Amino acid sequence: MNSRIRPSRRLQVTLAILVPLLLAASLGIRFASTSALGAGRSQVPAPRPFQVTELEIPHWSHSNAREWPVQFRTDLDLLAPLGTGKRNAGEWYVDFRKVDGPRLAEAEAMMARREERGDRFGLVLPVDDPLLLEAEPWSDQATMHFYPDLLKPNGWNTQITNLLVPLTLARSWVARGVESPDPEAGLEDCRRAIRLGRLLRQEDIVIINDLVGLACIRMGAQGIYEIAIREGDTELALLASIVIGEVAPQRLLTSERVTRSWDTGSVREEATGTLVLEITDEELEATLEMARGQVDRRFQAEAILALNVVRFLGTDAQQKRVVELLTELRASNDPMLSETARWSLEVEPTREQLESLK
Repeated sequence: MNSRIRPSRRLQVTLAILVPLLLAASLGIRFASTSALGAGRSQVPAPRPFQVTELEIPHWSHSNAREWPVQFRTDLDLLAPLGTGKRNAGEWYVDFRKVDGPRLAEAEAMMARREERGDRFGLVLPVDDPLLLEAEPWSDQATMHFYPDLLKPNGWNTQITNLLVPLTLARSWVARGVESPDPEAGLEDCRRAIRLGRLLRQEDIVIINDLVGLACIRMGAQGIYEIAIREGDTELALLASIVIGEVAPQRLLTSERVTRSWDTGSVREEATGTLVLEITDEELEATLEMARGQVDRRFQAEAILALNVVRFLGTDAQQKRVVELLTELRASNDPMLSETARWSLEVEPTREQLESLK
């Protein structure tokens, strides 16, 4: 048997080896390109210049603050402006939703890849984790929304995105940024976490989305503060500290307003096993007022859900008042509020749901 490979045969063998490698490389390039460009090309404006004399510490402890919108009083464009991308960032995050998300397995695998980074950061992703890198251009978009085109409103059972994904990404970006030897690259990572938080708060319809967005902003601002202190930029550190100081009041006011909207008396079980609602007209009026509309849409939506209980368990007079308002809200031009009002008006709560309110 001749062991020599003739030139033509040698070419065939070489091609047989190279073609699969080239195809694999091409696939990798296409995948990387799709991941990087799937969000569309966008730019992120530089933070707006400011003078220290412009900065104010919001007086959240003032009695008037109870009626303020639960939003930052400090202009976050001074710290981390939103990007200019034209895609809806929710298109990417919605795929990781629990139960039926097409990329849920990837989200679970991502959580398994986290590394311990001490008490300061806890579990975060490796600095070059593929999902961390893929997410970067999606944080450069100008908008994020989920409802009603990506996720359908369904009253108490309205589905949300998998919020562990943005929380993990934000924490990982901040950890990478604070530990980066390049302060500019580090600041950009922290700004990326803030932009993600701002996007999550943008839709203003689901309270838990808003709270996770607030957490992302806090982590990013904390990272910027640490880098600024290390680099001797006291003006930037002051700005970041003011933003950090606005986080706790917003969380507390959110808790207070949710409590106010659900302050619809109490559900109790009679000896016969029947569930009844005890609610005063004053308590009902507070919830009706919130459902009529506050500056923050998410609290209005929460109050509309709370009225669902009164709609089916209140007195005849109370039910009449609730039906009148929900019928009015069902005609809203806001599709999410309209659908939530329709659900609250028509869908009777289950016994299990009512028992959770006891």
